[in-house]
Amino acid sequence: MSNHTDFLTMISTEFQRYMMENENLSDKIPANALVIFQVEGEVDFNNWHKEISMRNRETDQPIVYVYVKKWRKHSSIEEINVAEVTV
Repeated sequence: MSNHTDFLTMISTEFQRYMMENENLSDKIPANALVIFQVEGEVDFNNWHKEISMRNRETDQPIVYVYVKKWRKHSSIEEINVAEVTV
C-alpha cells in the first residue's frame, strides 16, 4: 500500500467522523457523489487523489471537493469546505 493510499484511508475515516459531528454538511453532498479530498500543503497527494478519482468516475457522477484546511492536534479534521462541481 502506498503512502498516498494510507493517507487516503486515514483522511476518509476522519472525514466520516467529522460528518457525524456536523450532520448538516451531508445536505451538501449528493447521493453517489465522487468525493475528492484536497488537503492544504499536500500537493502530491492532492494531484494523485484527483487523478485516480477522475479516472474511476462513473458517467454523470456528481463531484464534490472536500478541502481540508486545518487539523486538530490529535490528527482529526477541524475545518473543511465542500464544493459541488456541476458538469
